[in-house]
Amino acid sequence: MSTSSSDIAILGGGISGIIAALELEAKGVFPTLYESTDRLGGRVKSDFFDDIPLDHGFQVLLTAYPEVVKYLDLSALELHYFRPGAYIFGKDGKVELIGDAFRDPSFLWPTIKTNSASLLDKIKLLVEQRRISGLPVEEIFNQRDQSTLESLYSKYSERFINQFFKPFYGGIFLEKELQTSVKQFEFVFHMFANGYAAFPKGGMQSVIDQLSAKLTKTKVLLNHKVTIEEVKDRHDKVIQTFAEKDQKWHGTEVFYFELPKASKYSEKLKNVIGLFPESNSVNSMHVLQGGNTAILSATVIGVSEDSDRLEELIREEIKTRSGIEAGKLVKHYKIEKALPVISEIRLKPDSSKNNQSVIRSGDYLLYPSLNAAMSSGRIAAEKAFQNEL
Repeated sequence: MSTSSSDIAILGGGISGIIAALELEAKGVFPTLYESTDRLGGRVKSDFFDDIPLDHGFQVLLTAYPEVVKYLDLSALELHYFRPGAYIFGKDGKVELIGDAFRDPSFLWPTIKTNSASLLDKIKLLVEQRRISGLPVEEIFNQRDQSTLESLYSKYSERFINQFFKPFYGGIFLEKELQTSVKQFEFVFHMFANGYAAFPKGGMQSVIDQLSAKLTKTKVLLNHKVTIEEVKDRHDKVIQTFAEKDQKWHGTEVFYFELPKASKYSEKLKNVIGLFPESNSVNSMHVLQGGNTAILSATVIGVSEDSDRLEELIREEIKTRSGIEAGKLVKHYKIEKALPVISEIRLKPDSSKNNQSVIRSGDYLLYPSLNAAMSSGRIAAEKAFQNEL
């Protein structure tokens, strides 16, 4: 095969498409990548307010993700790490701190004191942390499936589930009732237990920038919206990274506010996420610090029909529960297609859904995450390359 071959086309320039292109380049196959918009990255993107990155969605990088370790130079991203815990801003006005005392001993006493979890809850959480952190990923995905909520109810009190698990993991899954598969829950739990949540100095966009900078031989065509049929006429193989039109999605809204003055928790929320259990507006918040400005990021599960009213409710609830007064609205993102709804979580793609000419790729085929997008892109490239031989 000629090393200048471009017999393989990639439709979609998100994470999965970029990884597929990188893998093909490494094998001496130089694909053509078609992206319908004016930029690479797909659902991963960032804007800036002064020197502060504003991500489209509360997107963080889990440093224990295997594919992240494989493809990214984490040191070059200048990561800001979250401490392994959370503030719980209750409806009753009480504020509690809970966290992983194994990795951060300063969480030990606050976690012991918290009323959000019973003593039995805390003991069971420690046992589960030890168990899940040591599980092989394959074993997590091979277990009997059930909802996350069903699994949690078999172990923890309703209060602990409502106060911590629903806002914390609901914010990750972007669905409040934790109907997401326990496989996804334990996989994410495993990654938190073995690494850290962090965000790059340049926002999640810098992940895309770092990966796309490695594309040296791929022909990247931006603003090229093409059909599969059109591309099949030009190329022998096609890697399709976008979901079908009937794909269902979880949505989110993110509000970025200026912080005009410091408060009791504004400094602490730079390193620890804040949760709002049993809230009809904001689910979580954290603070981003720039050279001269601090920004409060507030994340909502789902999308509303009246974002202006939602903004009012968020401001009221944040002030009532935390004492923080949100200033001028800097940016608002309403993201209807944030995470794919997946009925059957799997570690590897279902090969029966591929054919010889079109190979599907994307996290919507596996489980919603950056790791799955990378993994599916790599697997798609391997299959396409094998078909070329």
